[in-house]
Amino acid sequence: MRAHPPSDAGFTLVEALVSLFVFSLIASGCVAMLMQSVASQRDVGAAHAALRELQTARALLSSDMLQVAPRRTRLPAGGMAPVFASDAGGQGIAFVRSAAEPDPTLQVVGRLSAVAWVIEDGRLLRRSRDALDPLDGATPQERVVFQDLKEARFEFYDGQAWRPTWGSTSDGAQMPGAIALVGVAPRYGAIRMEVIVEPAS
Repeated sequence: MRAHPPSDAGFTLVEALVSLFVFSLIASGCVAMLMQSVASQRDVGAAHAALRELQTARALLSSDMLQVAPRRTRLPAGGMAPVFASDAGGQGIAFVRSAAEPDPTLQVVGRLSAVAWVIEDGRLLRRSRDALDPLDGATPQERVVFQDLKEARFEFYDGQAWRPTWGSTSDGAQMPGAIALVGVAPRYGAIRMEVIVEPAS
């Protein structure tokens, strides 16, 4: 009986190089898929954040305009402010808002707040204070509603046309029929939010 010579075990150098090449191709594909997945998740997160910012701005603005109170406040330099006013460039609005809060004994109690929406350095800010008339050292509560809003401004509807500003009238008691927030958002481009002004009864 003749014994067969033992075969050589292992891979040749060519086989090892081919295996490494195939493995590198698979690894590169997996890394590319992982990077694409991470980028997609980042884009989806940014889209959700931008949409949430847009929805929050509309909800807050609508809520404020539904609770506008025809109440005049004192100006820091003296005199009375109109019930609803903007600055000269439509970069801010100021008014008084009414709200109802639960009370342990009275069930519901009304409260008034001085509110201002201001556009500063491309940001949309909402400021409010419980003291209607300005007080020395009083710091209003501030909330950043929009982080990045270009070319932003407010417009005001007087019943016939949109106006760039809203100022004092003879008695300061007139309110616009609606307001619009106009600007350019990085993700959505040009936006325009129109909200009806309905003074609280």
